[in-house]
Amino acid sequence: MKPSSRPLTATSETPRHNVSSHVHEASSGSSSWRSADSRPVARKRKWERRGHTKSRRGCLDCKRRRIKCQETRPECGHCLKIGLDCQYPSEAQLMRQPQHRVPVFSFEDMRFFHYFLTKGYPHHPLKQQDIWTHEIPSIAHNHEFLMHAILGLAASELSHGDASLVTAAISYRVRAVSAIKKRLVEASTTETTYEEANALVATCFALTFQSVSLDDGLAEYMTFIRGIFIVGMQMLLKGISPIFGCLFDGKQNEAMAPVMQHLPLIQKPWVDASVVAISGLRPLCATALDLDYYHQLLNIASKLYTSSFDAYKAIGREYGWWMMLPHASFQELINFDRPIILLMHTHWIALKQIMAPITEREHDLDQRQPESQQGAIDPGSSRWLKYLNARVREDHCTYNKWPQWVEEQLDLDVTHFGKSR
Repeated sequence: MKPSSRPLTATSETPRHNVSSHVHEASSGSSSWRSADSRPVARKRKWERRGHTKSRRGCLDCKRRRIKCQETRPECGHCLKIGLDCQYPSEAQLMRQPQHRVPVFSFEDMRFFHYFLTKGYPHHPLKQQDIWTHEIPSIAHNHEFLMHAILGLAASELSHGDASLVTAAISYRVRAVSAIKKRLVEASTTETTYEEANALVATCFALTFQSVSLDDGLAEYMTFIRGIFIVGMQMLLKGISPIFGCLFDGKQNEAMAPVMQHLPLIQKPWVDASVVAISGLRPLCATALDLDYYHQLLNIASKLYTSSFDAYKAIGREYGWWMMLPHASFQELINFDRPIILLMHTHWIALKQIMAPITEREHDLDQRQPESQQGAIDPGSSRWLKYLNARVREDHCTYNKWPQWVEEQLDLDVTHFGKSR
């Protein structure tokens, strides 16, 4: 049979019902797809909150109800509308909290602090430079009394060449004294840490040395030295070791021995004059305290005949004597209104002036570089001598001739008795 010339079609090969079913399925599927794709999606409308400013000075009822107050006076609109008694906070409640001021160093403070670290720290206790230049400054920021004492001492030292710094020096001293007194009162009821105890000792040292720059500083000088002893003993009783290693171990004289062994004697006429003058005070001694002080001074002067080192050690014993006095006796010792006490002090300071070549040997143990003497040498404790001599009563001037003579020599030449710094 001859093949047909018509092309073969799907309809001719595929059953009719199958084709129609496939077409129907495709048609149905296409229709359903278009319907799903074209259907709009319902979205929730986002409501934006209307902006407003907060009411910071609103009335009490509006604050309680957490609604914004119109802040109208004397009654706000909300309270007026619902008949409430409208009340506003007092003005004190509306004030902002005070901003705490952080203490910062001024350029002048930094100058004082730098001077202390390099040149102005105390030379006592002996051979403790590392403690003064490292340990003490590192804790000063934690203790107000110590920082003020450091800055005050440095300012006093610098004021010898710049009188404009005297005010700053006194200001720091007053703040240091006030702060340490307050802390010592609190210490009786609160625990004292190792750091704070050593800060108290260092503060007493700094205030002691600054006292030398004050004309009327002798009483405070003695008081703060006594404070060093009292605070130090309290530390030992509590099992706290002082940061200054040789504070109470008696090694000061041992450290001084190498520079004292071959020290020449003080000029004999000066020693003779001191012994005669001190001996002349004996008839004025009326109490046991007077006699003790008299014997202490006479012992120091007598040692000058034989050994400068022995005289130096006698000064140390004299310090130890009045540091350990009962409180009432010590107060009597710094009462310059008693003529005999005043005379004892003038003779003590005069004695220290003629012993300058001995006592200045302490600086030989100091590791800091000595300053070149460009200006006048600071008079040091001779300030006290001038101040005390001026207070001696006219009817007692006969007993004070030798201290007065010492003052006159120093007025002519501050180096007359061998002072070199």
